[in-house]
Amino acid sequence: MKKLMKFTAVILCLAVAGVTAFIGSINIRGNFDDYILPKGFEESISEADTSRDSDTYTRIMSANLLVNYESWGGTDARKRAKMFFNVLDAYQPDVVAIQEMSDQWYCCITKNRGSYQLVYPVSSGAMFHMTGLMYNSDTVTLIEHGRMEYTQGDNPRLRRIVWGLFEDNSTKKHYVVTSTHLDLIREGQEKEELSVMNTQVEEQIKLTNELAERFDCPVFSAGDFNAMDDGGYDDVYYAPTVYNKLAKELTDTKYIAQTKTDGNERKVEKPTFDHIFLKGNETVNRYAILSDEVMLQMSDHYPIFADISD
Repeated sequence: MKKLMKFTAVILCLAVAGVTAFIGSINIRGNFDDYILPKGFEESISEADTSRDSDTYTRIMSANLLVNYESWGGTDARKRAKMFFNVLDAYQPDVVAIQEMSDQWYCCITKNRGSYQLVYPVSSGAMFHMTGLMYNSDTVTLIEHGRMEYTQGDNPRLRRIVWGLFEDNSTKKHYVVTSTHLDLIREGQEKEELSVMNTQVEEQIKLTNELAERFDCPVFSAGDFNAMDDGGYDDVYYAPTVYNKLAKELTDTKYIAQTKTDGNERKVEKPTFDHIFLKGNETVNRYAILSDEVMLQMSDHYPIFADISD
């Protein structure tokens, strides 16, 4: 019995030490206090129109954060995370669909998230789910949530759907938001990758329809679809047929928005990989792409958002 008690005590000590080390790692790797925002960023944020119409019950944002891996074109996430949280502070989205949340991004978000909570961030050990959701717990309540890996895809950490059923704390309105990151078409693998993406789109649409029926509320499917609207710039590599397949079943909020806004670097009418689709009859008061030039220092994707009313 004494040996068992000693063994248990050792295990508990190791577990506590592991948790302490993990928290310490988050505090160190997620600390961006010493990083300086790029020139012009604060001015850009201060001059931005962050308002929302009085009847808007939710603002849904999608943001591909860009991992910190050099091989992917990424850089140290801490300076970029400081920019990201300034964006959140200014625009106050209720739900954010995020993609490419690497381990360093996870540390930055966990340390600095404030009222924002993460849905399904961790898989096992140091392997973090790179596609997920954040939500502002001051403005919405998470009622139910789930996740699904695509049956085909090059990396289940990215190629997945994470969803949440939310209740607006003021109006008590319910809605679902999903976040995803589809595969992409690579040179020399055009036929194979297109087949994978089409399968993923079918699964995305099927789940969206199931969630809409199950909860009897609007569903917003957001993320990096690696497929451009309006034909894109290339009939193969920008996968316009994949986008068209989605747009046939779901509504792209950009195209029904009453107001559209953008930055000085990219006009809102230009095609993008990132979309917020709608299953339902909601009104889109505003669609925006945060495309000021300085935002390119945060990620290789501009954040987008949609303001929604009944």
